[in-house]
Amino acid sequence: MKTILTIAATSLILQAVSVAAQDAAEDTFAGHDIYFTVSGGIVSAPTFLGSGETSTYALPDISVSVGDRLNISLLDGVSYDFYKDDNLTAGAILTYDAGREDTPPSHALVLSNGARSEIEGLGDIDETAEIGGYFEYTHGNLQARLAVRKGIDGGHDGFVGDVDVNYNAPVDLFGKQSVISFGPSASFADDSYTSTFFDVSADQSAASGISEYDAGGGIMSYGLNASAYVPLNQNVALVGFASFDQLAGDVRNSSIVQERGSETQTTSGLVISYTY
Repeated sequence: MKTILTIAATSLILQAVSVAAQDAAEDTFAGHDIYFTVSGGIVSAPTFLGSGETSTYALPDISVSVGDRLNISLLDGVSYDFYKDDNLTAGAILTYDAGREDTPPSHALVLSNGARSEIEGLGDIDETAEIGGYFEYTHGNLQARLAVRKGIDGGHDGFVGDVDVNYNAPVDLFGKQSVISFGPSASFADDSYTSTFFDVSADQSAASGISEYDAGGGIMSYGLNASAYVPLNQNVALVGFASFDQLAGDVRNSSIVQERGSETQTTSGLVISYTY
């Protein structure tokens, strides 16, 4: 999928419930070194980061977990926990940035699109392989995570990262022991990353009608997210999620956002998963 951050944003939201989901799977399949999760759903998200238009996508994923350290997922890439104790987890990740198209996407996973192209003339940004690391600290129901990634092949070669803090509250939903997670989040990037997605050169300005702009690094956005994890039975779980983000700094001030997009970004979705 080449709409910027549609999958990535969803992945960040799902991190709030990933621990609960993994714990449930490990309890259910105790003694098994490998388990599989197949999931699918829908997500409504900005067509690209900074867009004022919303698109709706089908969201399929298959993941394989080996023990309690290695996870391989179509959605999130490959992650491995190098260090893990009762409170702290540290690991490495190989994933990708979905890039950006300057016209609304028209592939099989798109269920509905914005009515127009906001950024035609800026050109496409290719998908990018990213490598990075993460730290996660858990204390009781509180969970904090820092992740930083660098583009190594594709559309950008910059650094980009995210900070998430979530409170995971056990609740009873539909007669099932469930988890509701909520908390603040923020994203940041260096000059190279923000320039790739939010600069407008003289040629791009002439082609698109958007004013020239030179973006610097720093905080890109901050916001709130919430999710609910509901195990329907021993194998099937339902996850609902929503996030609201406010663009910040040079990203917010970019002519792409100010002239064609929106400073506020909202993502929501519903996913059902089967683990075996």
